[in-house]
Amino acid sequence: MTKSKRLDFLKSYLKLYGVERIELTNETVDSISGIAIYDENDPEERQEFIWHKTERQVPSPELNILIEKIVTEKWHTGDKISEHIEELELEEFDNSLKEKILTELFDVRIRMVDDGEETDSYWVHY
Repeated sequence: MTKSKRLDFLKSYLKLYGVERIELTNETVDSISGIAIYDENDPEERQEFIWHKTERQVPSPELNILIEKIVTEKWHTGDKISEHIEELELEEFDNSLKEKILTELFDVRIRMVDDGEETDSYWVHY
């Protein structure tokens, strides 16, 4: 089986929310779903999700690099990214690439699932 770009992205992206681990429940051509586990020791600290994307629709690998930097540098609080991120110099990217990657970041919507129904979304903003 080939490595899932969607799963790699989800593992990176959901770190913004303090997710420790992802347990996959289903993977189709058009979507990937699972359970985001915030605390391995607390069965209440879990959230089902589904992301309606194909492998080809996964954001660029550079977005994973940016997310890792945001998490490491603590440039966020949950779904709120520091508004200063656009002003920060990122040695990894030039300004035009940074702008493209930030647009990708703010366009990501991963649906939360409660009792079998899509309810809220994981998405970040300023």
